[in-house]
Amino acid sequence: MNRKGFTLVELLATIIVLALVMGIASYSIIKIMKNSKEKNYELLITNIKDAAEAYYQERKYARNDAITCNLSNVSLGTLVEYGFLKGNGKDSNDKYTLVNPRNDKNISNCHISISFSDGNIEINAESGDDCPTNEDYE
Repeated sequence: MNRKGFTLVELLATIIVLALVMGIASYSIIKIMKNSKEKNYELLITNIKDAAEAYYQERKYARNDAITCNLSNVSLGTLVEYGFLKGNGKDSNDKYTLVNPRNDKNISNCHISISFSDGNIEINAESGDDCPTNEDYE
């Protein structure tokens, strides 16, 4: 007989090989996405620190080692609103929204306190479950 086509075993072997390749590829893609979110979060924290320092300086507190000054309860949304930090909302209407890249939650309402002592600006987290913590600002 002159039959043309694939046997069931050949088809199953092909499907198994494709499934393995897809599994490995999806694991790699998920790992890359997680690393990307973590890097974006670290960049956001760096930007928040820079924005807090600029906000602090804008408030006319000169850097002087002999002076200790505090600004408490400043929301991250305030830093965005005054142009010290750029919003990263997904929608074009959300230009004033600050989103945590780790979990895509709005962190505009998170508050920080900024203090200047011994020549250094320190940031402390003041609120929120989804907000950056003091460990993040260190």
